[in-house]
Amino acid sequence: MRDQRSAWWMGIAIGAFTAAVSAADYSVGGADLSISAFGTLGYAISDQPYSYQRFIDDSGTFQRDSLVGLQVDARFNSNIGATIQLKVAPKTSSDSGYEVTVPWAFVSFRPTNDWLIRVGKQRIPFYLYSETVDVGVTYEFARLPTEMYSIITSNDFTGLSIGKTWSLESGEVSLDGYWGMAETDYRYWVRDDIPPFQTPGAIFWAEDITAGGIVLSYRTEQDTYRIGVHRGTGEWKDDRLFVKTFPFVPLAPGIGYYQVNDLLPGPGVPTMPSITGTVVTLGAAIGLGAGFRLVGEFAQSTFEDTDVSQASRRGYVSVLKRAGNWTPYVTYAFLRSPAVERDFYRAVNYNTVPAFVPGATLINASQRIATDMFPIWDQYSVAIGTSYAFSATSKAKAEVLRTRVGQVSSLIDAPSFGNIRNEGITVFSLSYNFVF
Repeated sequence: MRDQRSAWWMGIAIGAFTAAVSAADYSVGGADLSISAFGTLGYAISDQPYSYQRFIDDSGTFQRDSLVGLQVDARFNSNIGATIQLKVAPKTSSDSGYEVTVPWAFVSFRPTNDWLIRVGKQRIPFYLYSETVDVGVTYEFARLPTEMYSIITSNDFTGLSIGKTWSLESGEVSLDGYWGMAETDYRYWVRDDIPPFQTPGAIFWAEDITAGGIVLSYRTEQDTYRIGVHRGTGEWKDDRLFVKTFPFVPLAPGIGYYQVNDLLPGPGVPTMPSITGTVVTLGAAIGLGAGFRLVGEFAQSTFEDTDVSQASRRGYVSVLKRAGNWTPYVTYAFLRSPAVERDFYRAVNYNTVPAFVPGATLINASQRIATDMFPIWDQYSVAIGTSYAFSATSKAKAEVLRTRVGQVSSLIDAPSFGNIRNEGITVFSLSYNFVF
């Protein structure tokens, strides 16, 4: 019933936005305004009872992919412009309901044709599709591969970006740098109901991030190549501390536990007030001829001074073939935490002390709850799908996705007292995408 109400609500929103932009261009106070709307109405269902990517299970959902947006671009003169974008999508701080956010709200200044300066709310250039990630008409995939496009829950930042372009006979080279602040919500899924220690369900922690980076791109008429280096420092909004590691406390030969909180006896959990990480990204979109196209992206994330982090290697490669209005594709994607962090997760998650140990229930429950806060992944996916372009402004898409989970994946909500490992998930997706 909740998803039916969501679908009705999204349908009403799509109609309202479409009516609002029936006239696309205006001039107000000497500024030329261009108004556009975009959106996706998407449905996804899997063959498993537990949730994948927050919303997808065997009951089906509209929440995973559905959204609508409105964008206003203002041009004051040949050098100065401004953009504001509103988006309605599922909340990032809750698993129920939708929220209105402002992904873009910036002023742009172009002193010459080869320089571009932006100040305000804009997109972190992590991905090939960073600027159009919400506009489904601009790409053929039913959804951009989650293994790659989940480096951060929201890749918006407020700050300064500067871009320089060099024109070559074969194409153009651009160098873009940025610095600013971002806010994001991290979601953790607690598996177990262990009164009075913990109740199961989703937990959301808000984080402030200060970040900067530089991206080098080369573009021709058919191809795009990109490399980027990004570095940021995060702090929890509620002054929560980041864990460096969980020390092991031996009790007897072959018996012991990991101290995951200060309620348990031990030397204390080492913490730090902030965490610093570096992300290196690579991307390429290459025309192969005869309607074929190769698209791929890769990212490696590393973090300092901790055994519990979002460090990972992730990426995908996709082959697409345009045939009239149809563009079928096949995609392979992967996401994996470093072996040392996967081994540490396994050691803490599966460690138990016998019932005769005083406080055994608290110790064992605390260790499992602690591993629920591990951002840890070991999965790969294969997707086969197609898009059909009704026009330049609307597309329908369909996809079958098969995900294989190895040791664990934080993209899955494991059932109470369970562990999802060495299992497969099949997801069927349908969507309609538009822009006006």
